[in-house]
Amino acid sequence: MKLSPAERSYLHDSLALQPPIRPDARSPAQFRPLEASISFLPSSNGSARIRLSDGSECIVSVKSKVVLTANVSSLILVDVDVSGYRDDSNFVSNLNYHLQSILNSHFPTAVLRLTSRYSFKIFVDCVVLLHTSYPLGLLSLTTYLALKTTSLPKLVSEVNDEEVEEQPTFSDDWDQSTPLIPTNSTFQPPLLFVVAVVGDNVFIDPSREEQEVSENGMIIGYETQGVISPFNNISLSDREVKGMKLLHVIKAHLLVKKCGEEVLKALNSVAKDEGGNAIF
Repeated sequence: MKLSPAERSYLHDSLALQPPIRPDARSPAQFRPLEASISFLPSSNGSARIRLSDGSECIVSVKSKVVLTANVSSLILVDVDVSGYRDDSNFVSNLNYHLQSILNSHFPTAVLRLTSRYSFKIFVDCVVLLHTSYPLGLLSLTTYLALKTTSLPKLVSEVNDEEVEEQPTFSDDWDQSTPLIPTNSTFQPPLLFVVAVVGDNVFIDPSREEQEVSENGMIIGYETQGVISPFNNISLSDREVKGMKLLHVIKAHLLVKKCGEEVLKALNSVAKDEGGNAIF
């Protein structure tokens, strides 16, 4: 439902205040409450589902297969499907591009290498069942959890196959499977955050109403080392678009840096949860 001119004016002025007042009383660095589930798809190497308080929902499944490393250009393939949109629409293509790009740039494919000739190729299938706001942040959070819970079969054949060509052989016992990302690993999957700009204020995880009155938006990457590329400009509204100021960029960088570590801790706690469900 679109906001009336009076509602738009009231909400815009509230978000532009110092300090700002968000319609759901969140702070600028606070996410909407969400419910997360992990490892619920039996036919996948890893899976996750996140539902937001506004009803938005996303499911991500990770599957793998063994390939000759020399025959593939990328060991990670992302596919995004959004309910109500064609697969070849610009909206879906842009979501797919952002996820594919950040994983290609910031995911160490060395963890997928099996032997000198063979590697695992992982397929990240994302389905957005429902969304009320721009779903890239939701997709990124769900993909993070799915990758964190992904396990791969244990290799039992020889690792060095340079002299003798040998097909990789794996253990039949799934209890011996190895996690894609070990718990003691310093590497964590990258995240993408959506930031809205209203006046001189910036807001993480904007709702549909906040996006409708936003003057601009940004997509910002984050990993354990801090803020990373991309740092892209995006239009979240077709009515209030204005130019970007240096102040907005600095504030958005500090905002993502501030909340990124807390988000990683929350997601990692979900990934370690044996019950596979959490609300935070």
